[in-house]
Amino acid sequence: MARWAQPPMQREQIRLFSPNLDAMIPDDHPIRLFDDLLSACDWTPWENHYCRVHGQPAIHPRVVAGVILYGLSHGIRRSRMLEYMLASNIDFMWLAEGRTIDHSTICGFRTKFRRELKQLFKQLFTIAIKAGLANIETVALDATQVKANSSRHKTATAATITERMARLDQMIEHMLAEAEQADAEEPGLYGPIPTDKLPKDLADAKQRRERLTKALAAAKARDESPKAKAKARKGEKVKPAAVPIADPESKVLPNKEGGFAPNYTPTTTTESHGGFIADAEVLPGGEDPQQAVDTIDRIEEAFGQKPGQMLADSAYDSGQTLAGLDKRNVEAFIPFKQRGDTCDTDNPAVRDDPTQPVGESEWDKLPRGYRNGKLDRTAFVYDGAADCYYCPMGRKLEFCRIHNRAGSAGPVKSRYYQCAGGDCPLADQCTDSDSGRRSVAHDDCEHHRQAMDARLASSRGRKIYAQRKWIAETPFGIIKQRMGLRQFLLRGLEKVRAEWLWACTAFNLAKLVRNGVAVRAYIAPIKG
Repeated sequence: MARWAQPPMQREQIRLFSPNLDAMIPDDHPIRLFDDLLSACDWTPWENHYCRVHGQPAIHPRVVAGVILYGLSHGIRRSRMLEYMLASNIDFMWLAEGRTIDHSTICGFRTKFRRELKQLFKQLFTIAIKAGLANIETVALDATQVKANSSRHKTATAATITERMARLDQMIEHMLAEAEQADAEEPGLYGPIPTDKLPKDLADAKQRRERLTKALAAAKARDESPKAKAKARKGEKVKPAAVPIADPESKVLPNKEGGFAPNYTPTTTTESHGGFIADAEVLPGGEDPQQAVDTIDRIEEAFGQKPGQMLADSAYDSGQTLAGLDKRNVEAFIPFKQRGDTCDTDNPAVRDDPTQPVGESEWDKLPRGYRNGKLDRTAFVYDGAADCYYCPMGRKLEFCRIHNRAGSAGPVKSRYYQCAGGDCPLADQCTDSDSGRRSVAHDDCEHHRQAMDARLASSRGRKIYAQRKWIAETPFGIIKQRMGLRQFLLRGLEKVRAEWLWACTAFNLAKLVRNGVAVRAYIAPIKG
């Protein structure tokens, strides 16, 4: 017989296991610190949701929340898998103290305590600050896209939804008529008809109509949005908005891997010292520049202090955003994609006497727009005393009109300056206008943009902004790859926000566990 290793324990052999769960978990197992951190938090707001006077005693919310967060930190998101782990994995058994929790209980728990979850998120981040692991002096804001729980093939415009609702109404009326006719022909044959419960087919039709009603409201709101109205006023062709039927609060957006699908836009604001998430939000559409200001306000409200520096990419390059950050004394580092290479210190357009033309040998060095390759607005120099702009050829652009538009934080008033036209050796590189006249806009936020340009052009600014990528994008990589959150399980903006906050809380909690020495030194007095 071949020589093979023998099993250490026969299946039929009587075996004496460790006497308790605690003995089966090593003293240095991360689950112990994980549980200690949760025990150090205040769970009173969670407990207030329970009636502890009568009925079966409920499982403490710390246990259920711990199971969800521990599962997320190991890439387990689905409630049925968590239910399975509670019955098969020793570390899950130890955390739940041998309790078995039904998957439906876990599902309901995830969406019930969003306000309390924010407080837990705040408490864990505060622990990181007090343990010396986090510091909100410098934060970086970024956004990503996560697919909604809705098919990209199940979208419809307002007109299509209206047609479907009309057909569905006819079907419901037909079903009701058939039911009434059957009742009239055979009264009492099947006993009294229940009035509190609709037949399954009719109930399903009613639910479908409710979903279509929500989708129709969302489609009409997007068709009448300020952005759509602005395009219509300009004479541009505006396509009717197509909304996902299953989750109308999501929005069809381009995917990074290609194609289009219903998506949400989660954001995180991450501090630079330890990489902890200080603020988390979910937007129904694309990135909103105003979030750079809103996240500062939320951080100050939650932790009693506001960051000194904000790093963000060019998706947040609104002048109103810079104005809002300057008003809050927050130093912003946000490049402007529509201002060419704003970090270029060799811009020949910046000269002592703007009335003199730039030398022909330096024309190729003039900043260009990233879209059309034409001369960028940073090639034009503003003279505040004369209230005019000078082009690279030293010609004056005079004030011509005022334009009001809707900005991310309110109305924006812009002053436009235009050249006189005529023969110009740079005309073909300057504008596509048939008249050959170039216009430059100047709004109330222009001095904030100029200050930003100078800040990013300095060696200090470049060094600080170079940190943005690894600070801001690391959480997304871990949450998507490690936790597997590439598509939301829940539907509706509020539920999706709760799901994202669970993931961000688990991210911070797992990071605290990895910094075990500093965290144990902080929570040891709390444990007593």
